[in-house]
Formats: sequence, C-alpha cells, structure tokens
Amino acid sequence: LTRLELFSPFMGPSQGPATTGAAASATSEGRTCGRACAHALCAMRRSARGRSAAAVVVAAVAALGAALWAPWVARSAPPLLLVAPTGQGAAVLLAGVGTAATTTPGGRRNVGRLFAEQLAQMGASVAVVARSEAAAEELRAAGFAVAGVGDLMDPAFASKVVMATKPATIFTAVGGKDSSGGRVDGIANINLFKAAAALKPSPHIVFVTSWGCGETYEFLNEQTKNILGPALKAKTEAEEFLRGSGLNHMIVRPGGLVSGDEPATRKGILIRDRPDIGGSIRRQDLAGMLLWLPRRPDTNGLALTALDRDMLRAEPPLKDEEVVELSAPGD
Repeated sequence: LTRLELFSPFMGPSQGPATTGAAASATSEGRTCGRACAHALCAMRRSARGRSAAAVVVAAVAALGAALWAPWVARSAPPLLLVAPTGQGAAVLLAGVGTAATTTPGGRRNVGRLFAEQLAQMGASVAVVARSEAAAEELRAAGFAVAGVGDLMDPAFASKVVMATKPATIFTAVGGKDSSGGRVDGIANINLFKAAAALKPSPHIVFVTSWGCGETYEFLNEQTKNILGPALKAKTEAEEFLRGSGLNHMIVRPGGLVSGDEPATRKGILIRDRPDIGGSIRRQDLAGMLLWLPRRPDTNGLALTALDRDMLRAEPPLKDEEVVELSAPGD
C-alpha cells in the first residue's frame, strides 16, 4: 500500500485529500482499531462470566463488530480547523478571498475563494475580509459572513477584524497591488500577524505564499525572477515576520497554479526540506489539501511546497520522508 485516500462524508469525491505514504494515517487508524479491539476483549471476558456458550459467542461477535467499525467512525470526524474552541468566535477568518474585482491570478476562482467554498460546504464558521462594498455584497450573496470591509494595509483595520471575530485560525493568501501600484503582499499580511499576536488565545496561522519565496528563490530562472521578483520578495518579508512572531503557523508555497475550474486530481503532496523541487498544482487540489493541514508539534513553523506528484521536477528524486502527511479526519 503506497497511498491512502481519506474521505469525510462532508466532502465530495473531488475534495478528498490524497496522501502519499500511508504510515501516519494507517498508524492513527491502527491505534483506533487497537483500542476498540481491547474493549472488545474486555467485553468478551465480562460476558463469559456465568453465561452460556451461545451468549458468549453473541457478545464476542457484537464486540468484534464494534472494533471493526471504530476506524470508519473515526473517519467521519471533520478537520480540527472547523471547530472554534470555547471563548473564540469564528473558526476561520479568511483574507484574500477572490471576487469579481480580484486581479491577481485566479481571480474570482483563486485559492482563497475555493478554500472558503469548501469550508462553507462542510459547515464551518467562516468569516471573510472584503476590500470593498461591492466585494462584500458578492461574498454575502455567496453565503459568507463578512468580518469587515477595508484595507489590510491599515493596521487599525486589521486589528479591528481580528479582534471582532476572535478566530481560531487565520488563513491568508493576500497579495497584489494597491491603487498606487505598491505591493500589499508584505505589509498587509504583517498587519494581520501583528493583530493575531495581540489576541489571546492567539490563532493558528495558515499563510499561502508561493514557491520562489524564501530559500526557494535561488532555484528560479532569471526570467521568472524578473517578472515575479517584487511579489516574491514582499511575500518573503511577511514569511520572515511570521516565523519570528511566536505564532503557531504553517507556510504553504504552491508551485505554478493551474486554473480553479480544472477538477482536482487528488495527487497533491506537501514537501519539506527540498527547496529545489518545483512544479505545478491545481487550485482545487490545493484548496482541498488546506482543509487537512497537520497541526502536530513537528509540523509547526514549517514552510512546505505544495505540488501535484505528477507535475513536479525533482533531481535527485523525492524521498518518502520528504513528504509531509496530511491529517486524518478528526486529527
């Protein structure tokens, strides 16, 4: 078994995440099954006391059935990011959600919008940031709660929306230019992170940037550096601030993004410690993977490259230990 695909009944077939290397998920499921089998054995022992052989067999069959069913019950749990802990408001605050006026790649079908749609379909408590009243009206018509209308380049506005929503998770893919042509990728995101650090308890941050940021920049060709250099450097500035903020976070750097109208392949993977590996991924796959980002101590603070396994360039070849497993439902 080289791949385990995890599904939740809240998700359609095209939304299920695909992970490579079944070890982590199989181990989690094995622990669930193991605990259930232990309970089954105890039930059998209790049933044997003073009961007929037939009654013992019935109890054993019932207990074994419960043991075998337990892993499938565990699969039905939603991802952790859908749950807002006591004392916090919205489960997720999203910034960088595409609308008709979005001019960055992907437009209305950018990763932020696709991610928001999947969260809403799963019943999450979601609030979004809108840059204009027109964008807010469009987002409300699509069924999203609007946390605020304004410019995240204004630190006061960033603080206002974070304090008002008290989110458990902040997702941001903010990028582009302001009305004067200046990049917003750095300052707008840094304003969000400063506001998050001031909130107690502080939210978990998911920051979607791009392959080419940070230590991956040196692996770009000169043409790409000339075209995307300013945006990548601004995003890198925000990444560096987040890393030094003390906030629990994960940085996701997708490769070249394929149209949001293309169906998911469910072959997306997250790669660590290999800044040299580039490639592409479909927006639908990336949005689905974001639902199941792991929140283990060993993954906190990582910057991961998100690629489609069939669209990556790796020399030397990718190793199993360089692939980070997505979380299982309920993790």
